[in-house]
Amino acid sequence: MENKISWIVVVALLAAIVCGMYVVLVELNNVVAEAPAATPGSSAVSESTLPSGQFVEQNASYRTVTDMAGRRVTIPANVSLVLCTGPPPTTFVYMLAPEKLGNVESSATNQSGLNLSSISTRLTTTGGGSTNYEAYIAMSPDLVFISCESGLSDPGKADLTQEKLGTIPAVCVDNARNATMYGPTLLFMGDVLGVPDVAARQNAYYQSVLAEVQTKVAAIPEEKRVRVYYAEGTDGLSTDAGGSCHSQLIDVCGGINVAGTDAPFSSSSATVTKELVLVWKPDLIITTSKEFTAQVYDDTVWQLVPAVQNRRVYLTPNKPYNWFDRPPGVNRIVGIPWTAHLLYPDLFSEEWFRAKAKEFYHLFYHVDLSDEELTSLLSG
Repeated sequence: MENKISWIVVVALLAAIVCGMYVVLVELNNVVAEAPAATPGSSAVSESTLPSGQFVEQNASYRTVTDMAGRRVTIPANVSLVLCTGPPPTTFVYMLAPEKLGNVESSATNQSGLNLSSISTRLTTTGGGSTNYEAYIAMSPDLVFISCESGLSDPGKADLTQEKLGTIPAVCVDNARNATMYGPTLLFMGDVLGVPDVAARQNAYYQSVLAEVQTKVAAIPEEKRVRVYYAEGTDGLSTDAGGSCHSQLIDVCGGINVAGTDAPFSSSSATVTKELVLVWKPDLIITTSKEFTAQVYDDTVWQLVPAVQNRRVYLTPNKPYNWFDRPPGVNRIVGIPWTAHLLYPDLFSEEWFRAKAKEFYHLFYHVDLSDEELTSLLSG
C-alpha cells in the first residue's frame, strides 16, 4: 500500500511539472507573436536603448543602426553590396570596402590608370546628376548611403529617399564634404560596412596628418601666409571663396583665399575676370584644369600675376579621385599634406609629403605606389 501511494505522488508531481512548462511555453509564444518583426528599413527596438551609431541585434539576419541624421534604420547584418547617391559618400565606400561598392558617378574613376582593376572595372556608372531610383532598385543593394549634412540638407530628404527606394534601407551620413570632420563619418560607415578595423586605421592616419598640419600653420603670422587663388574651368576664371567646401583645403593648410572668406559652405563656383585676379595678387594658384595649366604661362595678362611670374601654378593630382576638390570627399585627405607642402615647403618637406602620400594610397586605395608611380600622379 505504501509503494502504491509513493507512485501516485510521483505521477502527480510529474503532471504538475508538465503543466507548468506548458504555461511557460504559451506565455513565451505570446511574447514572440506580439513583438514586431525587423525588416530592412524598419526598426523593432526602443530608441532609448540605441545610442547613435551603434547596433542592436534583431535576429540572425538584421541589425538596427541610428544613422548620422538620428534615424533608426534596420539593415542586413552582413552587408555585401551598397550604392551611394552622391560622390562624397561614394569615396568613403571606395576606400573603406571597395569590394562592397556597386556604383561610381563618373567613368573617369574606372580609368584611373592605377592597379585597381579588381575594384573599379566592375563598377556601374550611375551619373552625378539626379538619382535614377529604378536603376538603384534593380541592382538590389543591401543599403544606399545618402548625404544628410547638418544644417545644409533638407530634413525631409532622407524620408523622401527612403520612400522612393521602397524596402531598401537608406542610411544617412554627415560631414562627407567637411575636410576637418571626416573622422566620425569614417568610423560610422566602417561599422555599417563591417570593417571597423579598416576605418580605425584610416582615421588614425587622417587625424595625425590633420593635427600636424593645423598645429604648424597656426603659428604662421597673418602677413606671412601664402595668398592662394583656386582656378577652375578651362580658362581659370571660376573659383570658390573661403568657406566653401570646394576650396576648404586652402583654409585647412593655412593659406589665404584671395577670393574672400564669406562663401556658403555648399556654394557653387563664381565667375571672375583676369583683371580681378590681378588685383588679388595671388602668390600661388591651384587648378584642376589641364587646359588652363597648359596655357597660363603664355597668356600676357596672366603673366602679370605673381603666382605665374614665379611659376607657382599647380595642377591637382586626380587618380583615381582628385586630391583637392570635386568631389570634396575623403579623397582629399591626401590633399592636406600635398597642399601644405605647396604652400609652406620649409615647414612640410617634399620627402615628408611623398611619404604621407604613399601611406595614404596604401591605407585608403589599397595599393603600394613606387616612386615612379607617385611622380607620375603628381604630373597630373
